[in-house]
Amino acid sequence: MTTKTIELNLFQENIKYLSTGDLGNFIAVTSQNRIVTLGIKTPLELGVDIVMAKIINEEKILIVFHHPNSVENALIIDYEGNCKVKFNIGNSINDIKINGKKIIVSYFDEGVLKGYKPDYDALAVFNLNGKQVFGFNSSTLNDKLIDCYCVANQGNGKVIFNGYGNFSLQELDLNNLNLISHKVPTGCIGAQSVSTKSGNIIFHSTYKDKTSFFIWNLKSDEFHQINSEFKNLRSTENGVFYKVDKKSFTLISPLE
Repeated sequence: MTTKTIELNLFQENIKYLSTGDLGNFIAVTSQNRIVTLGIKTPLELGVDIVMAKIINEEKILIVFHHPNSVENALIIDYEGNCKVKFNIGNSINDIKINGKKIIVSYFDEGVLKGYKPDYDALAVFNLNGKQVFGFNSSTLNDKLIDCYCVANQGNGKVIFNGYGNFSLQELDLNNLNLISHKVPTGCIGAQSVSTKSGNIIFHSTYKDKTSFFIWNLKSDEFHQINSEFKNLRSTENGVFYKVDKKSFTLISPLE
């Protein structure tokens, strides 16, 4: 297992929210509501209460903000802060992943149980025009998800996810929106974060073990555990997880 800590150049402010790629290409929202990323020389100040931020590509950024008087609470902006698209992304967001030209959003149970889309779907997919093109609970006749615990990219064009209510691992092809279900090993049930690498599904923070990593190979069905002391990790690509502190974040690679 390897780790790498990256310090942000912050003085009288801390990290409010941060997401990163597996190489440390981060974007952060500070306690003073500024956007900081490697692609911006001067931090952006948009004048809204920013909840989350994600890098879409080298030209676009996704911003989720709190606005009680507006249904549309997400912006796609350029690196100068100009708004290109505004849309409703939901309120009870657990995590967001970017996969090519798709935005994948998972939701907590509080939004699912209210019954309003897109939160109701537990997992929703949007295109870069802000249109919802897939919703899990709206698309399945089987057990629906009450809470989507974790989601991860599985190469270009696919994502995996699972959660409470339907404990199977769902594999979604973003090109044709077809679903495949896999029975999850008992030791992985309840995982709060997941990543993939070289055919392996890596789970962290299960119901029974909040610190270990559990590695499951879909093809061979081999399964093993890697002990750690890390808690409350988020996931990114290529089997990498990360931990956020006040002015830094740490990349954790359990398979290296």
